[in-house]
Amino acid sequence: MRHPRNHVWKAAAATAAGGTALAALRTARGHPVRSVSTLVSAGAGMAAGGLMAYEWLTPRSWLYGPVFWHARTGERVVALTFDDGPCHPYTGQLLEILDREGIRATFFQVGNNVIREPNLAAEVASRHEVGNHTFTHPHLTWSRPGTVREEMLRGQEAIHEATGSLPRLFRVPHGWYGPQVISVAEELGMRCVGWSVMAWDWDRPPKDVIQRRILHGVGPGGVTLLHDGQDTDAFPKADRSHTVAAVSDIISSLKANGYGFLTLPELMELDAREHPPG
Repeated sequence: MRHPRNHVWKAAAATAAGGTALAALRTARGHPVRSVSTLVSAGAGMAAGGLMAYEWLTPRSWLYGPVFWHARTGERVVALTFDDGPCHPYTGQLLEILDREGIRATFFQVGNNVIREPNLAAEVASRHEVGNHTFTHPHLTWSRPGTVREEMLRGQEAIHEATGSLPRLFRVPHGWYGPQVISVAEELGMRCVGWSVMAWDWDRPPKDVIQRRILHGVGPGGVTLLHDGQDTDAFPKADRSHTVAAVSDIISSLKANGYGFLTLPELMELDAREHPPG
């Protein structure tokens, strides 16, 4: 079943094209470029086009369909999420920290990495929630639906073969959702996920910077984004030592401020309970 917002983006596309075309037509027929009608038409077209572009490139997209990026709650809970794994030794080090702290997190795994390290992928899935992060970690922003489907399906197959579980969640690499990405994910039975705060840790900033960025941006119902791998790279090219070093302090600070920790499905359930549909 298609989400009703799929009709909204088509209306926005029609407005963008129609407004721009009408402004061009009025100008071609000799109407002043600065006339009110021409400016209104051009403005409507540009505004609709800008909205479409923004929603295409944001991890909090809503125009093309639902993307879960936080729970609407005042309860002090947060979901820790990690992308690009599994990747030895960092994924294993994170598992040790999370086990010690009694926390379950959500890991978005890359199919290519799962094939390389199936036992580590299975270890993650035995204790935590696992989501699909495609097979090769490509930019899907401008990809055809067939390419999007292949990346998702290959990711699903790799994760299922290694872990025995089939992911219900999908996070697009680089956070850029378009209508074809959301619609294909829905057809394959997965919910699309973004985030509310990230640390830009793929650039390997120092531990204290990672910690500060997360703690500064987190709030009740938040979804944090960190990385336990790097695209499809393996150690030593993939270096997530700074991220691992920051996680313990992030958890300690959040606990000291009264936060609890949920997996993404648990956070979604909380949001649904507090804001039931209809």
